[in-house]
Parts: sequence; C-alpha cells; structure tokens
Amino acid sequence: MRSERSYLPDVQHGLDRFRGEAKQIIDSFVSTLPKELPPIIYHYTNDVGLRGILESGKVWLTDIFKLNDPSEVHHGLSHAIGILRRKVENGPPQTKKFVGGLEAFFRQGGVEKAAHFFICSFSSCGDDLGQWRAYGDNGRGYALGFDANVLENGLRTPNAEAFYLTYDDNKLDALLGQIVESYRSAVNLDLILRSGVGAHEMADLYTWLTVYLLRAALFFKHAAYATEKEYRFLESYGADAQPPDVKLRARSYSLVEYREFDWRGVAAGALKRIVAGPAADHQEAARFATDCLRSCNAESVVIIRSGIPYRAV
Repeated sequence: MRSERSYLPDVQHGLDRFRGEAKQIIDSFVSTLPKELPPIIYHYTNDVGLRGILESGKVWLTDIFKLNDPSEVHHGLSHAIGILRRKVENGPPQTKKFVGGLEAFFRQGGVEKAAHFFICSFSSCGDDLGQWRAYGDNGRGYALGFDANVLENGLRTPNAEAFYLTYDDNKLDALLGQIVESYRSAVNLDLILRSGVGAHEMADLYTWLTVYLLRAALFFKHAAYATEKEYRFLESYGADAQPPDVKLRARSYSLVEYREFDWRGVAAGALKRIVAGPAADHQEAARFATDCLRSCNAESVVIIRSGIPYRAV
C-alpha cells in the first residue's frame, strides 16, 4: 500500500478520518460481544490432526483466504457490495462506477492483498453433529477441549484477539452500513473520480475500504452455522506488515499459508479433555488418543466418548 497519497488535495485527510472512524465503529461493535468465556473450547480434527497437535504442542492459524470453506469471507463482502449499490443507486454515475470497480478489485484478488488475517476456530460445544461431519472426519475424529481462559491468555499479543462469532445478517448489514457511510462521508468519491485519478490511486481507495469491510465481516457467519457456537482466534496484520514465521502446507494442488500457535509453550496445561467422535470405534479411538497423550507426557487429560448416535456412511 502506498505510504503517501498526493494525487488530490484533502484525500489523505479524508482517508485518515475514515480509518479513525471505521476503527471506532468496529471497536464499538466488539464492545457488545459476550465477555464471559466458556469454560472449555473445542477444536475438531481428525486422527492425524490430533497426533500433530499433541506431539508438536501447536495449533495452526490459517490464512482466511485459504480456508477449506472461504464462503464466510465472500458472504460478508457480498453484503457490503449490496449496501454500496443501494446507497449509490440514485447518485452520480461516477459513484456507481466506483462500486463496479470495487467488485472487480475483489474478483481479481485485490482483497487478498488488503491485509493478512489468520484464524483458528474453536467451539463452545464439544459434541455437535454438524462439526463432527464437517471438521471431525465425519464423526471418526476428535474434539480437543482446552481451558478457554488459559488458552486465550497465552494467545494475547498486539496482533491477536479472540471472540464469539455473530450469526445475524441484520447486525452484519448494520455494521457494514456504518463503515460504508463513514467512507462516503470522509472521502469525496464524486470529486475524486471526476478528477481522473490513476489505477494506483484507485487501488489505494479500494484497499482501505476493503480492509475495514473485511475486518468487520470476520466477526460474522451465516445463521446456518449458528449451532457451531464458534469462538475464533484471529491474528491481523496490515498490508504493509509481513506476518512473522508464515509456513506453507500443501492441499489439493495449492499451498496454504498458516502460522503456528505454540499453545503448550505459552499455555501449558490448557488441554483438559479429548472427545472421541460418534462414528469412531470407541476402544481404538481411546487407545490411539491415549498413546498420543503418553508420547507427550499429558496422560492426565480425560478421554470421553461422544454421546451422539451416529454411524458414518
């Protein structure tokens, strides 16, 4: 992202004003989120994931654009485009052109360059059939239960935060609408677009709006996922910042960026229980988990079985 913007008087001032207002808008929303942590938060995985998490003492925070299902990102941004379209519907042609350009910016990968976000998902529910199917090897995997307070205290850094997700599109629209309105108020799009700014300057304007729209969207998921009761760990870095110690893993002819969270190093004793999935052979699943725990000297962790009647097909 360009550090100086001299292409039009007052644009820098307008962008600075917008960034301050957008941060306040998001901070105000965050202040309304539940403060009380669940006693235990669960991370669903398969047998390979269980062994890796126990032996390494680490969990992965994955680049949001490389998640198995990135639909939640597109869900929020599609809402933002809809809000913008409605707000400029009766405005000058230049502002409508801006919205079309923003959509193209999204499609062409500009959104992925706007900022760096890495997440790791947990749930306050340790025995949810939907999550067993989606994230726990169709019921044959495990859910690792961590003490939420201990784990979150270990996570805290200037770039990290943790929060409950919200499953309410009305609240999402209200939050995005405030950010869009702040942008339109602070940045005179009509004047800027009529001045004939270049592609680099337009990319700058798109990027700053995208950063805050995307950041807001990361607090939400579609209501269809509400039973997941997700508690999200998030690390954020600006476009100009290079996230430290980014690693790559292969998946389906692509490389996925991720960062490691050393939970054992900073939150020793956080792991309290392991739930074996409802479709797993109970004896085999318990034996495998016990062996993995023994290999990392964590034999005090309790192993229990899912209570859901489910047979994988």
